Amino acid sequence: MAQAENILISVEYEHVLKMLTGAKTAELRRRPLRIKPGTRVWVYSKLPRGQVELVAIADKIIAASPRQLWDLYQARIAISSTEFKAYLSGVSAGCAILLRDIKPLQPALKLTTLRRTSRNFHPPQFFKRLFDHGPELRSLWPSVPPYHQADAAY
Repeated sequence: MAQAENILISVEYEHVLKMLTGAKTAELRRRPLRIKPGTRVWVYSKLPRGQVELVAIADKIIAASPRQLWDLYQARIAISSTEFKAYLSGVSAGCAILLRDIKPLQPALKLTTLRRTSRNFHPPQFFKRLFDHGPELRSLWPSVPPYHQADAAY
C-alpha cells in the first residue's frame, strides 16, 4: 500500500475549533489543490496561537464554482454566507477539502519547536507539502493519534 502524502495548511483558530468539534468538515481554498484523496492534512492555527493543532484525512478534493461549493457543502463549511462570499470574491473556481478522521494533536506543536528543527520554516500561505523523513514531519509525528499512523513511514 502506498504511503499517504502529507500537507500543512494554515487556518484561523476559530475554524480549527469548529474542526475539532466536528462542526467544520470542509476547508475552503481560493485555488484548487493538487492533492489526492487520502492525503494527511496537518492544520496550523495562525498566530497568535502559532501551532499545529490537528491532523485529518482529505476524503475528497472538490474544485467548483463558489455557487456550487456553497450549494453542496454549506453545512460542512461552517461559515456564514457573507463570510463565504467575501472569502471567494473574485474567483471563478474555489476548492473544498472534505475532511474525515479529524484528530487533535497531543500535544500541539508550537511554531518555535518547528523552527528549531527546520530553521527556515514558515507557515504556508496556501499549503506546504511535507516530505517523508523531512524535519517538519519528524517533528509532528510524535503528536499523531495512533489511528493516523497505520500507513506511515515512522
